[in-house]
Amino acid sequence: MNPTTLPTFLIIGAAKAGTTTLYDVLKQHPKVYMPIVKEPLFFSKESYFEKGVDWYAQTFFRGADAFPTRGEATPHYLYWSDKVASRISDMLVPSIKLIVIFRDPVHRAYSWYWNSVKEGKETESFETALELEPSRLATFHKQFLSSGQMLYGYFRGGCYASLLKPFLDKFPLEQFFFILQDDFKNNPDAAARNLFKFLSIDENVSIQFTQKNMAALPRNRVLHDWLSKQGGAREWFKKVIPLNLRYIVKQRLLNANLRPIKYPVMNPETEASLRARFVDENLALGKMINRDLSSWLPK
Repeated sequence: MNPTTLPTFLIIGAAKAGTTTLYDVLKQHPKVYMPIVKEPLFFSKESYFEKGVDWYAQTFFRGADAFPTRGEATPHYLYWSDKVASRISDMLVPSIKLIVIFRDPVHRAYSWYWNSVKEGKETESFETALELEPSRLATFHKQFLSSGQMLYGYFRGGCYASLLKPFLDKFPLEQFFFILQDDFKNNPDAAARNLFKFLSIDENVSIQFTQKNMAALPRNRVLHDWLSKQGGAREWFKKVIPLNLRYIVKQRLLNANLRPIKYPVMNPETEASLRARFVDENLALGKMINRDLSSWLPK
């Protein structure tokens, strides 16, 4: 294994908080290498992790040694921090930099719910899904732990302080870059410059900002499910078509099959209940990252 092909930084989360925006911004920087596959999942998905760090480097970072700064973006890492933090600490350089983007956890939960609807993995109402979350996560814990899935984790995925703690236990605070989704919304150029400064790369790089991961539903559910799931034909293609090319083709087909939607406004009572549930987590996170998160608290 050549250490100069492995990441010097990781975007570890949070899911539906803006990791795709961070990936897109960093991918545009000429001194940064980002894999074509946005979410390698190596440290969270057991079937990948078992293949070893050489497989990780050869599969996602081939040719990356020409770049001084290398990274990837897998929001599952924060969600599965209990197992992932120690794996990253053991396998990557001690100076690894960790980037975390946060979003109002109530909005994140609702966005994650509609993403699950889009993927055909959620058929219940948002309110019912929240009620079922504890039992669902308990029932499928072993399966989700192995696969690294974040399915049904609407509330859990927004418990940022609890999820961040295993990483803070392993790495010094100066190796973290914390940012809010609102930072990019309010001043994307300044947010990008601060990110580049943290990574010690040229801050004066022109970046094009485009809206990513807009709410959408499949035009054709059968096609979407076939592209998303495993199958005999898909397994055959794996043997003859490189992963990067498969990923590009798959993403283009998936995106072409989506129609933008504007999902309904969250029920005010549901929002108020969620805000109350997140209070302790939000207060703890504000202290951890030294940010004012009062706008996330009950209105």
